[in-house]
Amino acid sequence: MRKKILYFFTGFILIVLGLFAYHFYAANSAEQMLDETIQKTSQKAASNLTIDYSSIDINPFTGDILFSDINIIRDQAIQRATSAHFDLSYSDFLNFMLWGTESGLKQVNSGILNLRDISYTDRQTFMEIKVDSLRVDYSGNLWNLIVLGVTNRPPQIQHNWQAFGTRFRFYYPESGVGDISADTLQARSFFGKPEVPSDSLSHKFELSGITWTPPASVQEKYQFFIKGFGYPTDEIPLKRASFRYQPTQTRNLYSIEEITLQSELFTTTLQGYLRLNENEISQSSLQNMTVRIHDISKRFRNFLQQLGKLVGLSVSFEEQQIQAQLNGPLAKPDVTFQNQLNE
Repeated sequence: MRKKILYFFTGFILIVLGLFAYHFYAANSAEQMLDETIQKTSQKAASNLTIDYSSIDINPFTGDILFSDINIIRDQAIQRATSAHFDLSYSDFLNFMLWGTESGLKQVNSGILNLRDISYTDRQTFMEIKVDSLRVDYSGNLWNLIVLGVTNRPPQIQHNWQAFGTRFRFYYPESGVGDISADTLQARSFFGKPEVPSDSLSHKFELSGITWTPPASVQEKYQFFIKGFGYPTDEIPLKRASFRYQPTQTRNLYSIEEITLQSELFTTTLQGYLRLNENEISQSSLQNMTVRIHDISKRFRNFLQQLGKLVGLSVSFEEQQIQAQLNGPLAKPDVTFQNQLNE
């Protein structure tokens, strides 16, 4: 009887060890196949593309995929991340083991991606975007997403993602905006043509806990006003900024559903249309863009009234807001005040 029990436990242990060994073997094979698949796909890219990473690790028991020290270079753009962790289901890992990497990836329709120390740099314009950490909830098809990432093929399905990030930074010298940093970033977007248009499919981006560092020329020109509100010229705080838009049927014409900038002094809201010049953003233009300055604080209201006296104008707040229409080039649009400024 004891021998039967011993044989049973010995057999059980051998089976468990065999399963462990097989999982490690399968994970190692999947790592090699995934690496080969990415490199082969990148070689078929329509533009100059280099994808480099120090390692790929697939967890043998959960199927999670970890890329380390990623560098992606395409034409003038450089994208980097210290790590990219795909949180997949165990069934996805089984598909990798049973059917191979490509077939397995084609079965992945959702997942969570965690990125660390992300950066995007345009070597021509020196535009730079950085995020310390970013969690992306994705739905679509992972294989199709990889193919789209390295080729210029049009998407066949709709890809949806929602993201939450920390420590966002944006710097674009040619725009004249300066340096923008934020504590948190939230975004919701999609690409690929939706089967049924819906308001819920609007592209939306939101920053909170913002600090704006204007260009040196702006700091010097407006330092009297900035310091008058008690702010350092190189650290102007904003509570929140959000951007919600939808593409239209006209190429490069976007419906700006709402842009909101909220500060301690006032809130600015813009709605209208933006015609985007992809080659030179500063040459983009505004069409029927309405801008409203509302939720005006007492401190800012007093400032406008004092400023009005200096320039010989009286400022009224019958509707508690200032409203204007913007049309023309993005860098210097024509401004038509609709109310609030009276001689």
